[in-house]
Amino acid sequence: MNIFLKSFAIIMLIIVLLIVVATQLISTEDIVNQVSTNVEQSTGRVLTVNGEQSLSVFPSLTLVLNDVQFSNVAGGSKPNMASINELLIHIPWFSVFSGELAIEKFVINDPDILLEKNADGSVNWQFSTLANTSDDAKNDTTKSPTNDKSVTLPDGFDISLGQVEINGGKLTFIDHQSKETKIIDQLDLAITMPSLRQALNLSGSVRYMAQTLELESIITSPAKAINNQPFTVELNLTSALVKLNYQGEVVNQGEELNGKLSISGDSVKALLNWQNIALVAKDEAFNKFSLSTNMGFVNNKLTLNKLIVSLDELEFKGSTAITLSEPLNISSNIDLGILDLNPYLPEPSSETETTPTDDQASQPIVWDNTELDLSVLRSLNANISIKSSQLLIRDIKLGKNELALVLNKGVADVQLKSFQGYEGNGSGVIKLNANKKPYQINTKFDLANINAEPLLTDAAGFDKLIGKGQLAWDLSTQGISQREFIKQLNGHLDISFIDGAVKGVNLAAIAKSASNIMQGNLSAVSLDSDFSNADKTDFAALTGKFTLTNGVATTDNLSLNNPFIRISGTGDINLPETKVNLQIKSKVVASTQGQAAEATDSGIVIPIKITGPFHDIKIRPDVSSGAKDKLKDKVKDKVKDKLKGLFG
Repeated sequence: MNIFLKSFAIIMLIIVLLIVVATQLISTEDIVNQVSTNVEQSTGRVLTVNGEQSLSVFPSLTLVLNDVQFSNVAGGSKPNMASINELLIHIPWFSVFSGELAIEKFVINDPDILLEKNADGSVNWQFSTLANTSDDAKNDTTKSPTNDKSVTLPDGFDISLGQVEINGGKLTFIDHQSKETKIIDQLDLAITMPSLRQALNLSGSVRYMAQTLELESIITSPAKAINNQPFTVELNLTSALVKLNYQGEVVNQGEELNGKLSISGDSVKALLNWQNIALVAKDEAFNKFSLSTNMGFVNNKLTLNKLIVSLDELEFKGSTAITLSEPLNISSNIDLGILDLNPYLPEPSSETETTPTDDQASQPIVWDNTELDLSVLRSLNANISIKSSQLLIRDIKLGKNELALVLNKGVADVQLKSFQGYEGNGSGVIKLNANKKPYQINTKFDLANINAEPLLTDAAGFDKLIGKGQLAWDLSTQGISQREFIKQLNGHLDISFIDGAVKGVNLAAIAKSASNIMQGNLSAVSLDSDFSNADKTDFAALTGKFTLTNGVATTDNLSLNNPFIRISGTGDINLPETKVNLQIKSKVVASTQGQAAEATDSGIVIPIKITGPFHDIKIRPDVSSGAKDKLKDKVKDKVKDKLKGLFG
């Protein structure tokens, strides 16, 4: 055993002496010059060492370089693309005797790296190939090096870095086109690269906008990336806010991508807040999210196929393509599934939440005169198809719907291809021209078998009409504000409902008061109404055609058939002034057989006025002097007829 230990000690002593002697024969300046020469040959840039240079033996053969500078591209905003406070190069012992440079470990402390994109689109990380070409190639006028972005590493040139560590420092990216600057600091990265032609592995963390990002990445061939050849990359990014994974191919320095992308996180609100984008939302909204897609990017066109997006309880599927141009161009085909927008809508204001009491008057309607700015529509062209199996917006509940939107140069065409909701169906078209002011809007809709009460209640808070039927309108308008759109409304509106009721007034009670009318006692008949829910007028049919001119809807054929009364009406509804002025003529049915008596009336016509602003509509008998005289004459004639019937 003693002999073995002595022999081992002698061998180790000889090795140490050889290393010490070798290091004395090696000039650190020669090593630096060799490294600088290789760097300049492969990149066309200059690597200089301005600080102290030293070579240590134990615990490993290590070259220490201070204040290392790597030059920037000509015309860059700073002289150097990278400045390194300290660079440690660990060299295998036996590479000293082989005469070939081999690096076992590379440690970079406190680097300051600058990446920039110039106004002409060129980038400083694209290295020149002039240093790698022969004199004949340099003099070949048939090739244009300035237009050839490819880089070719010298034949047989390779670097084995073993492991590269980056500790501290920062990376700055400046886009001189968009005037944006982004900084990544607190670098803590480890890179292994056995060869330029083998996979490069990167792991570690960085800090961006006060958020630490954990990184895991694999580049299949650094040589291809340097030579501007297609290469594959896998990237995993994890932080407290978001997780991102990309697997795919990178072409032309990232100008072309093709692969799979997935993104997920626990809070959209927190993610946007990190990017200094304020989002006020309910507690249950804009939380957990995810996205997965096959992604492609080429010629400034981003395509997302097999797209699946989830947000809270929602899930969307489809595909989309976005062309980065002027204007921006979007083409999408999206299935929204069951879309409940209520969690994402703001709470109703306190004004809309307050229900007036009996002692409080309803507030008048005031159209907003704020000028609308729709110029943003001119900055986007779109061709979008959207469908949903169910749509919930506040109290509006719709079934299957399909919508197509075409937006071109500020002109929007919206087609409601199919509509299912409120037990009915329909279709419609909206065309908006925002090319110039005043903006122009044209709409045409046909809805069939619609249940009126829930539709009008949910859409407009109007719950006074019960029935099922048809709605059709063809309307156009122009303006730059809500008020102007109302004032310029022109077109036609047709309604037709059956087996329903008008809540708030009981016109059948008029029929029961016919005896009072026959006696000429008009004061005993009260037709005033405030649309309370206590009364209603049933109808077998309610129809009407309205012509709108400058916001005023006029009708001369409003009709309601009731088991006890027949109603016809004329007049207008003034939308700009929010006033109603309708004259109703009611004929009392002589028989009480209900609908079967629809052809029989008593001959007594009751004139009624429906007038007032929308928030305070009044329904009264028309007791003008002329109307009184006509009624008295009818009463006299009726009494005479009855007397003749009694006495012959």
